[in-house]
Amino acid sequence: MQVLCIKMAELLRKHPTLWLPYLAADLLAICLWRLRGVAERGIFRWFTTGHSVLGGEVPLPPHDSATLAKASIAYAPIAIVAIIAVVSLFVAALVATAVIVDSIERDQRPDSRMILEALLTRWRRIVLFSLRFLVTVGIFIGGTAGLSYYLLSIAHRQGLINSFWFLAAGMLLGVGCTGWLVLPAAVRLLRGVSALVSVKTRIQGTILAVLAAEAGAVLGFFVPSLETSLLLTSHGENNVLSIFNSIVANAPDALLFIALALLTADLSRNLDDGKNSKLRELLPVLMPMHFEKGGTQPE
Repeated sequence: MQVLCIKMAELLRKHPTLWLPYLAADLLAICLWRLRGVAERGIFRWFTTGHSVLGGEVPLPPHDSATLAKASIAYAPIAIVAIIAVVSLFVAALVATAVIVDSIERDQRPDSRMILEALLTRWRRIVLFSLRFLVTVGIFIGGTAGLSYYLLSIAHRQGLINSFWFLAAGMLLGVGCTGWLVLPAAVRLLRGVSALVSVKTRIQGTILAVLAAEAGAVLGFFVPSLETSLLLTSHGENNVLSIFNSIVANAPDALLFIALALLTADLSRNLDDGKNSKLRELLPVLMPMHFEKGGTQPE
């Protein structure tokens, strides 16, 4: 793990372009999420506002549960598609980061055409991996939250469910279990490796995911306080600051992408070396005449 972190720091120092996939994904995700907010406000305004025959608008009662239910049903598909699209953007950034890391390790200059080709050829797998990730996270969050609330209600400590340490422990458990389960699928997405992932690799990948999630949570806790301490009068300044804070708060994701790219590259390299060594062991059996005459292994 220490060697992996040192190698990641060295790559970042020599190749700052490794930040670009994360930055592009984060900026696109911010734009997409704001479009979702515009659609949400438009839908709820349409359902909670009556339209008279004269062309005017009449506000409906604010606590009309039936109207709010209809608006929520109409908005739900947009929210689901937006969430899947945002997660797919970050998964695509992971794939792009792996392509750049491979180019650097082959002493080649990262090519934008190669990155786009990799994304286009794997877009279905990117979406499927995003769905799998969301389903796994949803199951663990829902199951953990429900079980925790039940246990706390038995102990008459329901207030602890909103405490910082309880949320941190829940995130540690949820991210750890999710990382352990989806890491083999991530390896197949990045490397196309169908072999079983070793326990050591899964442990390393899970630790990296947990560290990135906890670091992001800490940054997400402190960054909004810095935002509120600044006195900004312009709406544009507020937008720029919120975008900058989002990039800073999610920066551990970029480090996670690079670390996973290096980890899966080492795994793929070890599998290739293992295949080559097995093939060399079979060569004397497959080519006995050559070995009897020359006595050396063919290259």
